[in-house]
Amino acid sequence: MKKIIIAILILILTPFYAAAQEQQKIQFIYINGSNNNDEKMENWFYDGVKKMHPNMVNAFNNSDFIFKHFLKNGKYQISDTAGTFFWGRRSVEEIQMLNNDLNITKIFSPRLAQTVRTLLAYFLHDAIWVSHYRNMHPLIEDLHKQVLENWCNGNSVVLFGYSAGAFITYEYMFNKLPDIDIESYFNTTEISSELRNYILKNKKENSCIDALLESGIAIYSADGKLVLNKNEELLKSAYDKLDDYSCKYCIPKGALKGIVNFASPLVLFYSDISNPNYSLTSYNKLLYKYMLENDMFWLTVNYADDPMGYPTSKNISYEELKSRLDTEIDCQEGFLYSKSDIKSRKTFLRAHTSYWATSKKFSKAVVEAYEEGYNLYNQ
Repeated sequence: MKKIIIAILILILTPFYAAAQEQQKIQFIYINGSNNNDEKMENWFYDGVKKMHPNMVNAFNNSDFIFKHFLKNGKYQISDTAGTFFWGRRSVEEIQMLNNDLNITKIFSPRLAQTVRTLLAYFLHDAIWVSHYRNMHPLIEDLHKQVLENWCNGNSVVLFGYSAGAFITYEYMFNKLPDIDIESYFNTTEISSELRNYILKNKKENSCIDALLESGIAIYSADGKLVLNKNEELLKSAYDKLDDYSCKYCIPKGALKGIVNFASPLVLFYSDISNPNYSLTSYNKLLYKYMLENDMFWLTVNYADDPMGYPTSKNISYEELKSRLDTEIDCQEGFLYSKSDIKSRKTFLRAHTSYWATSKKFSKAVVEAYEEGYNLYNQ
């Protein structure tokens, strides 16, 4: 009788055990903002993550909506371990030079003016520093290694970009998402008929901007445009190896579930996101199309009283975005959404740094933003 009971229990529990074994984890990776160049501020960031992550996990796990749509009814599980990407020490040398300059201005500057100047300098310096491609590119390469490591271990990730960390999440997607259809890309470029026929006969997988650059297929011109390599012999050789470069430099499909930018001044520094005359707007369109078609989300969540928190754009429906992009989109539950209507209950001077200390409130706002954004695109 005992053996029969054990056998029945095994039959009952085996499906649940198999489901648990197949459950894929999603790791949240938190990215710091500007002015984190010393030990005190570095500890402030890590302490903030330590406070925020348990509250974020609880908020996600306690939402039936999140369980159904984001965790796919238990297919995915949020990792209890927080991931971090800290880049605060990268600009230390330039900060030291900035300190020297500020010390010089003390000689002739009134105290109040000097105080305001110092606050602005430290806040804006890293934001400007990281927005330059020569400084940004090594950062997104290091972040990519972390994402690939998770992917190789069977995990996906969600990136949380705080303040200037939002620049990194955006640049990472912009350069690394495999949203470029190679055949279509070459159809819009001037190449010989011989090379065009070769490309048609030797099709490649979709790729990303970084793979095109690293392979030598394209380069950035002095004015920031992505242009094709004019040497067709080298171009053909690079094309043959493109799939290998895509595997190394592009985000694997499903590895990145979405991004949450908060306290985000992104649009102040990246106005090209909504500028129709910018030369790379077509690649922003591909980015949006890829996210919508691959069940990814882009949330921007700011406190209403945060003077440096800006909505990425006006919230519009899937149909409106599709019309603006002027392209066919097979929407698969992906969406973009900004939420900046929550009050931090801090003074406007402290609101920008209050997300970590008020992480329980903020985590609920992120879950609300996910639900509102999803419903807007899936009415």
